[in-house]
Amino acid sequence: MNADAVRTMTKKRKSLLLFAALLLASTSIAASFGDSVALPRRLTDMGAMGLYPLVISVGTLGMMFVLPLVGKLYQIFSMKSVTIFGMLLQISARAVLIFLYDPVLFIAVYAVMAVGGGLYIAAPFSMVAELTDSRERPKYYGLLVTFNALGALSAPLIAGWLMDMGRYGLAFISYTPFVVVTLPIIMAFYPRQEVSRPAGVKFDWAGVLLVAVSMTGIVFYLSLTGQYFGFFSPMGIILIIAGVAGLAALIKIESRHPNPSVAIRMFRKKRFTAAFLSALTVSALNTAVSAYVVVYAQQVMQVSFTVSATATISINITRALFGVVTGRVLAKNFTTRFRPASILSLLIVFIAALILNTLRPDSSMLVIYAAGVLAGMGSVVPMSNFVTFFQTELKPEEFGAAQGMFSFAGTGGASIYMALCGTIMNVGGGLHHSFVVAAAFCGISLLIGIIGMRFTKEEIAAAKEAGRL
Repeated sequence: MNADAVRTMTKKRKSLLLFAALLLASTSIAASFGDSVALPRRLTDMGAMGLYPLVISVGTLGMMFVLPLVGKLYQIFSMKSVTIFGMLLQISARAVLIFLYDPVLFIAVYAVMAVGGGLYIAAPFSMVAELTDSRERPKYYGLLVTFNALGALSAPLIAGWLMDMGRYGLAFISYTPFVVVTLPIIMAFYPRQEVSRPAGVKFDWAGVLLVAVSMTGIVFYLSLTGQYFGFFSPMGIILIIAGVAGLAALIKIESRHPNPSVAIRMFRKKRFTAAFLSALTVSALNTAVSAYVVVYAQQVMQVSFTVSATATISINITRALFGVVTGRVLAKNFTTRFRPASILSLLIVFIAALILNTLRPDSSMLVIYAAGVLAGMGSVVPMSNFVTFFQTELKPEEFGAAQGMFSFAGTGGASIYMALCGTIMNVGGGLHHSFVVAAAFCGISLLIGIIGMRFTKEEIAAAKEAGRL
C-alpha cells in the first residue's frame, strides 16, 4: 500500500483495518491451538499416535516451506491477495480433515492446511507496519500479542468442549468465528496494493525447491529415525544428506540470486540475525505448552479433554494482559528499554521451562498454570518487540521479506523442536523429555539475547537526549 493511500484513508476505515489486523492474529493462533486438543484423539482413533511428533512437524514444515517466500509473494501478488488465499486454503483443508481417518491422507492434507496458514501468519505485522508510523507500532505490536492470546485462549476451550460433546471432527474448525469476521473486512476494505514484477527476471523456483528439500529431509530424519528406520540406515542417510546439502545449496544460491524467493541476505543484518535465532529457540516453550503439555495432561495426568485445554489458559491470559502493557511501556523509549526488557523476558521464559520439568503423573494442574503465567509474561517481548528491534536497521521496503523470514523462525524452531522430541521418543524417551529439550532451547535463546539484543551507545545517548527535550 502506498503512503498516499494511508494518508487519505478515513480514521474510521483505518481503525477498522487495524482491528482486522489484530483479529487476524487471533485467527492464525486459534487455528493451531485448537489442534493441540483435537490431534491426540484423532490420531489415537486412527491407531497412529506414534506419528504425533511427525504430524506436528509436518504442520510447521508446511509453514516453513512458504514463510521465506511470503515477502516475494507479497511483491508479486500483493499482501491482501496472498492473505485471502491463505485463509481460504487453510479453512478448506481443515474442513476436509473432519472426514479423514487414513494416516497418510490425513498428514498430506494437514500439510496443505499448514501452507495456507503460513501464507497469512505474517500478515498482521505487515498490515500494522503499513497502517501506522514508527511511533505507533510498538503499541500495536503489543496489541497483536494480546489478540494472539485471545485466539489461543478461546480455541482450545471451544475445541475441548466440542470433544467432550463427541464432536471430534468439528474441533479442527473451532476457529471459524474469527474467519467469518476477519475475512470479509479485509476483502471489502483493504485498499488495492501495488505489485512488483521485475521485467526480465524470472521467479526463483530454485529457492522454493531447496526449502522443500532441506526442511523435509531434516525434519523427516529427526522425526522417523529410531522407530521407522535406523539412524545409519540407507533411508536415514539419504534424508539427512538431502537435508544438509539442500540447506547449504539454499544459502549459497539465494544469497547470490538477484531476485531470491528466500531472503537469505537478511542474515547480513546483525539485529535481524539475533532476533531470528532467539525467536527460533524460544519457540520451543510455546510449542511445548500448546502441544506436549496438553498431551501430558490428557495421557499421563489423565484429565478430561476440557481440563487439558485449560493448560494453555494461564499463558494466554498473561500474554493478553502483558501485551498491552509492554507495548505501551516500550513505546515511550524503545531504544533505552528494549535490551533490559528482552533479557528479563528470556530469563523468565527459561524459568518457566524449568518448572515444566518438575511435572509428574500426580502433579497438580496448578504447576502447569504457574509455568504458563511465567511463559506468558516472558514471551510478550519476543513475540512483539523483536520485530520493532530489527526494523530499526531495515528500509520500509524490506519489512515484508524480513517479517516473512522472522515468522519462519518461530515455525522453524517449533518444527526442529518437535522433530528432536520425536527422535528422543523413538529411542525410548517419554513425554517428559520434551520439557528437557524445551529448557535447553530456552537457555540458548537467553544467551543469544544477552549477546545480540543491543543498540549502540550513540543510539542510546541520542534517545536519552530526545527524551529530555
